[in-house]
Amino acid sequence: MARPEMPFFVGATRPSAVGWTRVLLTVVIGGVVIALMSQRPDLATPATITLVAVLFLGMAAWTFIHQWTRFVVDERGVTVSLGGFWPRQGWPLADFRTVQLRDLGDVTVSAAVGGLGWRSGRALTASAEQLRPVGSRKIHTLSEPRAPYRTLVTRTGMQVEIIGRGGVHYLLSPTDTEATAAAIDQAIRARR
Repeated sequence: MARPEMPFFVGATRPSAVGWTRVLLTVVIGGVVIALMSQRPDLATPATITLVAVLFLGMAAWTFIHQWTRFVVDERGVTVSLGGFWPRQGWPLADFRTVQLRDLGDVTVSAAVGGLGWRSGRALTASAEQLRPVGSRKIHTLSEPRAPYRTLVTRTGMQVEIIGRGGVHYLLSPTDTEATAAAIDQAIRARR
């Protein structure tokens, strides 16, 4: 069997309704704080109002760019750009053992993986019923109930799960789950 070519796949993640709600709530809370500040003349200086507005808009932008991302799957692995423009340290292809699809279903993302967006932490491991193979690969279940993960999860539903070699695993919520999983599978096979 011939080794496949290394892929160059560009994908994206987008905020879900919960992600958009977080962004909107941050802006609304900032507006309420500014409105309350304007009721007190000693707090309502233009400098403090501008500072509070910039602070809340910055927090809303921070929440947004951690969920609206672009990523590239290539010979290095998966490289994520937050907001589509700010590249972060990549997930190295050398650390990828296998790829599979994982269904988060209707579970609360915070309880399962620690929250929305780009993050690291411990996540609940999937049961065999939550996993689907990619191509001819077999599913891989982890023995521990929680494991270290690097995640870019923006919604519930079908995710791409990469099982790592060094004890850290990866979970991704791409807009095109099947194509992303196939590209990662091709990259793992091309590296061997």
